[in-house]
Amino acid sequence: MSTEMDPIVGNWYQHIDQGLDFEVVAIDEQTTSVEIQYLDGTLDEISLEDWYELNLDPAEPPEDWTGPLDPVEADDTDFTEPDVEDDEWEEPGAGPARRRGHRDGLADDPPPEGLGGDWDE
Repeated sequence: MSTEMDPIVGNWYQHIDQGLDFEVVAIDEQTTSVEIQYLDGTLDEISLEDWYELNLDPAEPPEDWTGPLDPVEADDTDFTEPDVEDDEWEEPGAGPARRRGHRDGLADDPPPEGLGGDWDE
């Protein structure tokens, strides 16, 4: 018996003949292959043609999603936000604008190629 289910990234399936559950982690349309990962972390790649020859059933994701990871302490599975106040965060690129000149001690250095004198504002 073959499957008519299309592989969907993030979905879990059970290979009925082998009794193994796996997740589809990637589909490569250029090579027409499906990358799967078993609960123990083992990765495998099968052709899309072979996918449709497999005897598969949809499966529920395992309760223990840490299976393929290094041992994880129970306290490490819950995400908590860092203890940083909003006003302590800086936006990317934030900070005082600087100009090349005497303050930097770089007045005598030529600017990098292609950049003018006021290149870091």
